[in-house]
Amino acid sequence: MISRPLDPGEAFFFLSDHVSCMNFVVLAERTGTLLPERIRRALDTVQQEHALLQTRISWTEDTGLRFEPAPGAAIELLCHASSAAGWPGPIEQELASPFALGTAPLMRCLYLELAATEAPNGPASACVLALTFHHSVADGRSGTEILRRLLSLMAHDDTDRVDSAAQPRDTATHLPSMAELMPAHYRWAEQPDAAKQLRTTLLADYRRHGALAVMPWLATEAEHRTPRLIRLQLGADASQRLLDQARAHGTTVHGALCAAQLLAQYQLQQTEQPAAFFLSCPVDLRPHLQDTPPTSPTGFFTSLISGTFQISPDTDLWALAREIITQTRTQIARGEGHLLYHLYGLDGSPVPPQSLELFRKKVLASLPNTMISNVGAIAPVPDDPAVQTISFALCPMPYQTLFTAASSYNGALILNVGYDAARLSEATAQALVQHIQQTLSI
Repeated sequence: MISRPLDPGEAFFFLSDHVSCMNFVVLAERTGTLLPERIRRALDTVQQEHALLQTRISWTEDTGLRFEPAPGAAIELLCHASSAAGWPGPIEQELASPFALGTAPLMRCLYLELAATEAPNGPASACVLALTFHHSVADGRSGTEILRRLLSLMAHDDTDRVDSAAQPRDTATHLPSMAELMPAHYRWAEQPDAAKQLRTTLLADYRRHGALAVMPWLATEAEHRTPRLIRLQLGADASQRLLDQARAHGTTVHGALCAAQLLAQYQLQQTEQPAAFFLSCPVDLRPHLQDTPPTSPTGFFTSLISGTFQISPDTDLWALAREIITQTRTQIARGEGHLLYHLYGLDGSPVPPQSLELFRKKVLASLPNTMISNVGAIAPVPDDPAVQTISFALCPMPYQTLFTAASSYNGALILNVGYDAARLSEATAQALVQHIQQTLSI
């Protein structure tokens, strides 16, 4: 059982969650239906395989933020009926419903059975299986791996007997925290002068194009929050064309997605003058840690990389994509991902409850930005060929225009574009997504 302090990254997202709910959802869309009792058995097995799914978070003056054992607390399973068109609604509700302090476990499951379609070639039945995570115990890659495991377990559970679930994997049930795996040259709390120099470099890069463009269509001061999703999916052929074009132009699909989202924002400015925008992207730090931790058991091994880019009427998609990828790789190599949490005063010391208000002020003073999180290709679930897609979703923070969650499954690119309807109108969000879609239709 785990009993330890939250590390700086885990603490950052716990505190961020108290500013604006940071839940993320991973979801599988599949033909056919699932039996709730099989889901329950698979959830019980998965929970035994992941010690972080057997914990709660405590927060006291004396000990700060800590993971504490929560034995016997089963993963919540909710089952509902929905329509083929209406199922994103319950997913949006999951994004709006934070885990209360002390809740255990820090993952819940939602099963949506969809009404049979009346389309001649549509499936007779379909369903959506979704897992909602507190961001302190998982990131996109570990979350999707748990969902794949859950689906595989159910595929092997071919009886209705309670004892028929597969046995838990005989492996370690938890990993060291991200802070424990930081390479020595990226342990910034131990190198205050070097950390200060890197912060100076980082801020200079942020200001390299002058003041950021004002976005009057983003109501950052709204007091409530209404998560919404717009789904954009490219078929396998269109996704392959995008990949081929990216490679031919010396960049990546991720670079193209980021460039398309920045170009879409520029289109809304209705100006022919150059404008600077701020882009932020989560990065998987696993390859940049000691011993490269795996994606399972679950854990949080992610940071954020941000940068400023200038857009003008003649900005080329592929040139911008190359610039974004080059800049991102430079920032990761400098250790900016490892530095992020240190910049917020999170150095491994206990985090008492009174620190929240100062953290809130710092976070809400962040530069307005747009965000893209890309987990890349998700391995198919060979045991469950009924799975059509696996993707994920998250709602943007108050200072973000969009949070685009990108993934691909069986060669098809899926974009779940999250926006906050309290801060961005539906018409504006749809216009942004339409521009993105047009730019990627190459």
